[in-house]
Formats: sequence, structure tokens, C-alpha cells
Amino acid sequence: MQAKPSTRPSVRRCAVSGALGLSLLGAGLPAATARDSGPDLSRFYDQKVTWSACEGMEMPKDLQCGKVTVPLDYGRPKGETLDVALARFRATGESRGSVLLNFGGPGGSGVSELSFGGKDFMHLTNGYDVVTFDPRGVGRSSPVTCGPATMKIIEATGGDDSVTDPEDVLGRLRDAAAECAKYSGPVLHHMGTVDAARDMDVMRSALGDRRLNYLGFSYGTRLGAVYAARFPDKVGRMVLDGVDTLTEPLAEQGLAGARGQQTALENFLDWCVEDIACPFGQDARAAREQVERLVASLDADPVPSAFGEPFSGQDLVGAIGQALYSQELWPSLQRALAQLLDDGDTRGL
Repeated sequence: MQAKPSTRPSVRRCAVSGALGLSLLGAGLPAATARDSGPDLSRFYDQKVTWSACEGMEMPKDLQCGKVTVPLDYGRPKGETLDVALARFRATGESRGSVLLNFGGPGGSGVSELSFGGKDFMHLTNGYDVVTFDPRGVGRSSPVTCGPATMKIIEATGGDDSVTDPEDVLGRLRDAAAECAKYSGPVLHHMGTVDAARDMDVMRSALGDRRLNYLGFSYGTRLGAVYAARFPDKVGRMVLDGVDTLTEPLAEQGLAGARGQQTALENFLDWCVEDIACPFGQDARAAREQVERLVASLDADPVPSAFGEPFSGQDLVGAIGQALYSQELWPSLQRALAQLLDDGDTRGL
């Protein structure tokens, strides 16, 4: 399940982690406080980030990496800690501070996203350090791992067509969650939205910013909203793109997301039929009917894929859904659909 489509180009999401993450969020907005009363957190707020070249394959040379240390449990700051990984592109001129980015998820790695898609945000470096992070439990920040349970999750959430009974699905997910807890240790119980929002305030302080400037996409809008409710006097410039509502039930959010995807699909097809190369011809209504027939046909008779697994109608739906997040991806989607229809080639999708 995803939030409403974002205008941000090439947003990457993990369906499994997203579904699990949203199912575990549950709570509404926390009480608004300027800064939590309770245990002394000064040692976390007094730290500064040490930046160095990012390690790893294909990391841009001008991308810097660092970390902040946060308490595993904010209620027990003298207990265990964990490191949250950061990455930044420095401001090209005089810096007015930082702008913190979260690309969505839950479960998305900001460091990986910025390393691959940083060009989309280079204009922000004209005045700001562009910073992102891997939320606790993700990527380089004490990542949660489910071990063998990963396949159980995939099977229960759509990878095994024989699993159709809701009680069976729920039972499998409960078993998988227990295995995830065993393999992941204590971090799994402290990686909710409120914890991540509190980590963001530690980041703000460690970056030397009096107020948090923030840009959040999809689930990142929920994270920004929770931060604003918890630290209202620390909010600077904040943009929430593709809003994930905090008050609607998850089922209503799913319907809203489906309506957004349907609108985006119709817009794509209206654009496609204006091009002589559109694989569905030049009539928009007929194109919509062809898409429905294609999905049904692949569900009834999946075709081989380059990955060894059959490619079904639901795989097609997933691929189209990802491409509908940005108009910049429409030409690639058009070519990929043409490859499928002309040659049965699923590689583009």
C-alpha cells in the first residue's frame, strides 16, 4: 500500500517493507511539545556531524557521508544507542543551513536514493546543504533483517497465488514478524514514525540548524507531520509532497491511492495515443480497454521473464504503477509496453 503519487521523479519504494511499515504505524499524532520533557538528552543534542567521502560502489565523488548517534529508546537514553547514517551534497555557495530529505517508504534508504537521484535536487544546493538519512532500522542505520522470513512475507503478500484466505495470510505474517524480531534484535521495537521524527530533531541540532528545513515525499509527509506536531517551534521551511494522511483509516488511504493511480493511468494513455508509436493505437478509450485485457490475459497465462519467474498481470500492474509516479518515466513505460506487446519481452517492465 502506498500514499498518493508524488510529483518527485523516480521515487523508489519497497513494497514489502512499505506494507509492513504502514501496518505497524497505527498511532495518530503524538502530543505537541516544543521538546520532550524527561530524561536528559543533551549528549545527543550536543554532537556534531563529521563528514567524509561516502564508501561504496558508484557513490558520487562529491557526496559526503556522516552519522549521528541516537538512543535506541528515548525513554532510556543511558542505555543502548545506534548510529543513523547521513549523506549530503554541500551548498555551492554560502550556506543558509541544511534541507533534510526523506523519499518515502516506510523503509526507503535516503542515502541510496540521494546517491542515485541527486541530480534532481542539485538546484537546492544554491543556498542549502542537501542532506538525507537512512531511518533507523534501514540501510546503513542498524538495518532490520528478517532472514528466512523474507520469503514468507513475499509469499503471504502476493508471491504465492495459493495463499488466498485472509486468516492464513495474517497467520503467516505473524510468524514472519516473530522471525524478523529474532534476527533483528532490539531495534525492531524502536523504529516507528515517532522514533524517526525524534531522530530528525537530533539531526537538526547536529547539523547546526536552529530550525528544521524539510522536504518529504509519500510516507515522508507523515514523518514531517509528526515532527511538526512534536517540535512545532523547530519547524523551518517544510514541503510535504504526495501527502499520506494521518487521520483516514488505512483502507480509505488505499482507495485514495487507487483513485490517484487510475487518474495517472488515464493521463498516461491520453498522452500515449497522441504518439504514432503508442502500442495501444490512437484511441484513448480503446487503449484503456486494451490495458484491462492485457492484465487479464497475463494473469490467465503468464509469460516467461528474464528473472526466471513467470510475469503475470499483477506484475504488469506493479510495473505500470511505479512508472505512473512521474511523467518523466512515461516514455520508458511506453517503450517497455511496446516490447511486451511486440516481442513478449518483459525486460523493460
